[in-house]
Amino acid sequence: MTFGEKIQKLRKEAGLSQEEFSYQLGVSRQAISKWERDNGYPETEKIVRMSKLFHVSLDYLLNEEDTEKPEIKINPDETGIYVSREMAEGFLAYQKRKMLKIGIAVGLFVGGLSLSFWDAEISMTLFMVVVILGIILLFSVKLADNPYRKIWKESLTFDKTVKSELTSVYADKKKSAHILNLVGIALIAIGFLLCPMIVPAEMYVLDNIVFACGMVLAGAGAFLCVYVSGIVRAYRLLITNEEYHEKRR
Repeated sequence: MTFGEKIQKLRKEAGLSQEEFSYQLGVSRQAISKWERDNGYPETEKIVRMSKLFHVSLDYLLNEEDTEKPEIKINPDETGIYVSREMAEGFLAYQKRKMLKIGIAVGLFVGGLSLSFWDAEISMTLFMVVVILGIILLFSVKLADNPYRKIWKESLTFDKTVKSELTSVYADKKKSAHILNLVGIALIAIGFLLCPMIVPAEMYVLDNIVFACGMVLAGAGAFLCVYVSGIVRAYRLLITNEEYHEKRR
């Protein structure tokens, strides 16, 4: 039995599609198909991961004369989804796109209040358009296919180099995120608390203009807080595998 035939057999026995198997290894489905047809060979790191994933020895995978499938004992700390550099980068890019949409939606809801207090009919129409745009963005996030759903629910294992790189980037992100969150909170406070008090209520038009500017500032602050917090959470998930370990307690 060839290497390709073995991994195809093991994959089917595990009930994995080529897409799910490629997700576990952090490669494309085309790569899996190529390996199973013996038209290519994975790098050593991927073969080691396969042996752990299918609970078989490296000798079984690499020796074409072996037809029996000797199982190996796996350290519980080494089980779970293997996160390669490519998978980590893909997950973080996906989260950035997701949080960008959510952040913009929240910013639109808050900033859109700047239009709701004007008497003109066009203002209310624009307000409803802004709200509808925000709802569409949220639904686009909800309905989009999430190929990284399992990362939030299962244990993760990393190559030491990849884990070290992520930890270093996470440390930098936390520092900048702290500053950006403070800026966002300050903008929200200025928009909601300070701007409505600057101009006397008797100066109706000017008061509405300042209030509108305040809501725009608050919307920008809300966007910053939501977006930055979401990105930091994504990094923290990879580094600490937080949600998985909380469920195991």
